Parts: sequence; C-alpha cells; structure tokens
Amino acid sequence: MSGGDPLSGSEELRQIVTRLWTTPEHAEWVPKTDVISLSYLREWMGSSDVEIVGFANAMIHNSRFRIEPPLSIDEYVSFEKGYYERCLRENLDGEWSDSRYSAGYDLENIFAALWRDEQVPRAILLGLKKWLGELYEAGSHEIRTCIVQATLEHLFEQKPIRTFFSDWKDDSILRLAYEEARLWPDGGGGTHLGKPPAAVDEQWRYLRMRDDLWVAPLGATLNRARIAASAAEVP
Repeated sequence: MSGGDPLSGSEELRQIVTRLWTTPEHAEWVPKTDVISLSYLREWMGSSDVEIVGFANAMIHNSRFRIEPPLSIDEYVSFEKGYYERCLRENLDGEWSDSRYSAGYDLENIFAALWRDEQVPRAILLGLKKWLGELYEAGSHEIRTCIVQATLEHLFEQKPIRTFFSDWKDDSILRLAYEEARLWPDGGGGTHLGKPPAAVDEQWRYLRMRDDLWVAPLGATLNRARIAASAAEVP
C-alpha cells in the first residue's frame, strides 16, 4: 500500500469505504458497524477494480469486523492466492492494493497463521506450498527474489516449516529457493514476522496503514468468527 489517501480511488470505492467507516480527515477512522455481510464482501472480492479487491482483503484481516456468515477457509485461501499472485506479478502498490514486497510479507504471515491453526486441513498448507513453488518457477528474477526474501526466509525461521519445505531440495529449480532462504535463519536472522502474537513486541502489535487508521497485523491471527475452517480434517 502506498500510504496515500485511501479515499482517492473511484467513487464506488469511496462509497464502500464510507459504508463501513466514518472517515474524518484528521482523526482516527471509526467503524460504523462490526459486521460485514458475506454477500457484500464477495462483491468486493470479485470487483474488476483492484483497489476494491485490496480493500476487501484489508477488511478480512481487520479484527474490528466479523463476516456473517463466515468466509470458508477454502474461499479465503482461493481469494488470497488470486489477489496476492496479482500483486506479486504487477507490483501494484495502490492505496489499498499491495506492492510486491508487502504481498510477500503478508503471505508469510498468512501461511504461518494457518500453520499454527490445528483446525486447518494439511491439504490447505500443501496447496499453498505447491502454489508458491509454481509462482517461483514461472516468475521473473524480481518475483523469485521477493518470494525468497519476503516470504520463505522468515517462514524458515521456524524449523518445522523449514522441514515442511525440504522436499524442494529435490527439485532442480526450487532447490535454489530453498537453499537461499535457509541462509537467513542459518546465519542467525530473526524477525517478528510469522510469530504467534504473544511473541511479538508491543511496537509490532499494530501495523499503521495511514496516519489515522490502525489495524491488526495481517495474518497475525485468523479469527474463527470471520474465517471458518473446514470441518473435515484431511490427512
């Protein structure tokens, strides 16, 4: 996100934003409700305006709102993959849409949050790993570097996740991504990214999106009132 004026987009975007928020110019935005209708959210998620799609993504992860009825885990992951793939490829960086690197960092947090959630089927994580591999294989040098530096390096700070990706060592292309990413934790690198909220310093507990709007860190937790995991556990 560019950090400019979140109301500077289309009139449709402005109407959507002000449906949920009171937006004084030089004061904190105040939610008008704590519920977002799933039908409205789906309209925003499917918009041809990428700024509206970016706004939908931000609201999914904003702990001030719950989605009614809840968004299924499958629909959530499918949306995130489509949105972030576009951000990685196009390096959007609009008022609500994400740049390549902010998308990469968000993906790291999302994957780590899903990893910690015991109710998320393993198939979801396997699918995300496969998707990241496909993005890396088909990506430009810039996209590959971003996936390694913004996503994999920080995921690999957690040894179980590093082990989960270890089959990449057997792939002629993905081997390089794996080996480059593990250099970060092997060299002592460490960040707050992808860690459980209790492990995050107070200064990192909120991500400032603009001067007068604060939201919870993307992917820090997945509120089960907003995103419902599938009931069936996949081995």
